[in-house]
Amino acid sequence: MSRRPILKPYKVIDNVSMAGNIISAVTVVSQLTMISYDITWAGTTPVGVMSVELSNSYSLNVDGSVRNAGDWTTLTLSSTPSVSGNTGHGFIDIDATGAYAMRLVYTRTSGTGVMNAVINAKVA
Repeated sequence: MSRRPILKPYKVIDNVSMAGNIISAVTVVSQLTMISYDITWAGTTPVGVMSVELSNSYSLNVDGSVRNAGDWTTLTLSSTPSVSGNTGHGFIDIDATGAYAMRLVYTRTSGTGVMNAVINAKVA
């Protein structure tokens, strides 16, 4: 019997200040094709945009430390989630990728706050 790879939901951004740009923890998604980010924020009028970056050159050592920080390319999304308002949420759903690694990026325009993001993934 074969097993289908899944990634149980976990936080890649955990109560991080929105006073500057944010780059999430990297997630290796090499055997996963359907990936989603659930994003929430709260603060004083934070404004910015979310994006997803992909890499095939990012790599890890056996002990889990980063061997190569990789080259990152922004994924073209059908709609780019924007952050605005004192509280809010967004969702990014990626229905297919062949990338090895992925990360979520918040590019700040103004305001302050705190952000959280949870990733989930599975094979289609």
